[in-house]
Amino acid sequence: MKTEEPLSATVEEYLETVYNMSMEDEVVIGARLAEKFRVAPPTVTEMLKRLVRDGYIEMDNRRQVTLTEAGNQAAEAVLRRHRLTERFLVDMLGMQWHQVHEEACRLEHFISGAVEARVIAALNNPTTCPHGNPIPGSVENARSYLKDRGAIRLSSVLLGEVVTILCISEVVEDEEALILYMHEKGLTPETQLTVLSPGGGSEHEQDESFIVQVGGKEVCISKSAAAKIWVQR
Repeated sequence: MKTEEPLSATVEEYLETVYNMSMEDEVVIGARLAEKFRVAPPTVTEMLKRLVRDGYIEMDNRRQVTLTEAGNQAAEAVLRRHRLTERFLVDMLGMQWHQVHEEACRLEHFISGAVEARVIAALNNPTTCPHGNPIPGSVENARSYLKDRGAIRLSSVLLGEVVTILCISEVVEDEEALILYMHEKGLTPETQLTVLSPGGGSEHEQDESFIVQVGGKEVCISKSAAAKIWVQR
């Protein structure tokens, strides 16, 4: 493994995605990655072979992907730059939290260690990005952040329960329309809400309405969207 050479942006994005999906207890397989990156399955297969060869991932007999220690370190390094960049864009440049993900995706591959250190100092060592996700290196055990805080998906909360939003899934931050809707409806980190209707139990429950009360207003989202919001009781 040639650790002295910088990783390509594509490799970093794959490692980031595997890390984030694993953090949220999602099964990581080639088909899911192909769906995420909107590429053909053979393209993903070739990349996974390369990542296995270079020692960043392992695959079991069910073709499930896990990061090696080297892969975990590489993923956390780029995620750290990504989330620090998002925080910088919001806190220092005044951008809205729902606008910064794509900008950070472009910048994260080019930030030097010196710039990273200056950003950390300027922001007083922030621990989370504007979406509520942990910044590796600033939070101990970022990989187990959700589990350590007893976080659950909003979609699993019962009728009448009051919860507080911890973070928005990193896996779907690039779904611009969904993030914008959450912003407009006040579904943001640290916001308290009450579940008014947890959806139905039919075979199509992922598409059914999930209704919550936020700041005295009723907000309707899909059950699948509610699964992308992590909350604490």
